Amino acid sequence: MRLVLPLTLTLMATSALADTNTLVAENGLQGAVEQLGAQSGKTPSDQFALGALQFLRGIEKTLQVRWEYNATIDDLDLPVLRLPVPPNPDAKPFRADLITGLFTELLTDMDASRAALAQIPEGADVALDLNLANLWFDINMNGKRDLGEGVVEVGANTLMGEINYGEMDGIPPMDVRFDTADVAWLTAYTHMVSATGEMVVAFDPTEAITSVMNANAKMIELRGNTNLGFAPVNEIMSSTSRDQFGGWVDQFAMAYGALNKQPDATHTRAAYDHLQSMIAQNKLFWAAVAQETDNEREWIPNDNQTAALGFEFPKGTGAAWQGVLANAEALLNGDLLIEYWRISPAGGVNVKKLFMDPPVVDIVTWVQGSGLLPYLERGPVISGDSLRRFEDLTGGNIFLMSFLLN
Repeated sequence: MRLVLPLTLTLMATSALADTNTLVAENGLQGAVEQLGAQSGKTPSDQFALGALQFLRGIEKTLQVRWEYNATIDDLDLPVLRLPVPPNPDAKPFRADLITGLFTELLTDMDASRAALAQIPEGADVALDLNLANLWFDINMNGKRDLGEGVVEVGANTLMGEINYGEMDGIPPMDVRFDTADVAWLTAYTHMVSATGEMVVAFDPTEAITSVMNANAKMIELRGNTNLGFAPVNEIMSSTSRDQFGGWVDQFAMAYGALNKQPDATHTRAAYDHLQSMIAQNKLFWAAVAQETDNEREWIPNDNQTAALGFEFPKGTGAAWQGVLANAEALLNGDLLIEYWRISPAGGVNVKKLFMDPPVVDIVTWVQGSGLLPYLERGPVISGDSLRRFEDLTGGNIFLMSFLLN
């Protein structure tokens, strides 16, 4: 799943109350949220700006926490965790509850973003001008924009791998106008991030991380000055240990320990609801986009519009993506199953049951079948046809396009 670049594009709204471009450029996300949130008499466009600011402030806070503890953990392919953070030479010792705490706080921030967006009356006109080049995350919390903190830099690093920021010649203006349809687009993104957060909290990895950290501390004590290939406790989730085999083993042990226990069904069911809401908001978005007749610096265009930032959207992109979403909805509803090798082609796994009554994720029993038996049933299984059609249409750029479209 995908994150920074399209989400950050929602920020720099030209508000009737204040120039949000200037507000964020000069005060950062935290200051902009505080100032815009305190204003009275906000228009629908102002509410959209506030919702976007709160969304991005939530993302910024996850980057700040990870920088504070030098927690790179970008090997885990999850929203916000895959975003790059620079090394912190004076980091605090890693905390076992850091990951759960990070996502718990992110859930609160997504709630705040949705609450602001919900204040926009249905069908109200929204017109927000954005210059992406002005946007930055205060990752190292020093109150000023440093090299590598621009959203374009963070987004480029996420999509294209490590880049040399010193060789960038500067960021040209990137002007986009967000409109009424994009309220549903941003709302859908908040639900996607919240679904991820609920699943992390459901499998709370704190106990598993504690176990690995305690074991490492004891083994370091036993080894003395001999290098046995595992990292000190405060480097387990840092870039120092990430390049060592021991560091990879530690992270795998943490993830496996978190999954191989009974998850909290309250949170898995909340994740399920967020995924359903994400799809519902996507439907609203595409229906609204299809009715647009203007062509004014469009973020995600219909077949008769042009994308403002030069991304190519082939004709039929919206219909093809809605086909992917329809399959996802059918999975969530239990109308389609995920094929399982031991009963194929007669049926497969009912995903809805996994969310409603979640089992322990035991790799051995899942592969063998006994761990999944309560979730297996006869019925039609999902195919990859819609996803392949979407990939063919987008020229193989499925990651970038799904990243943009949500």
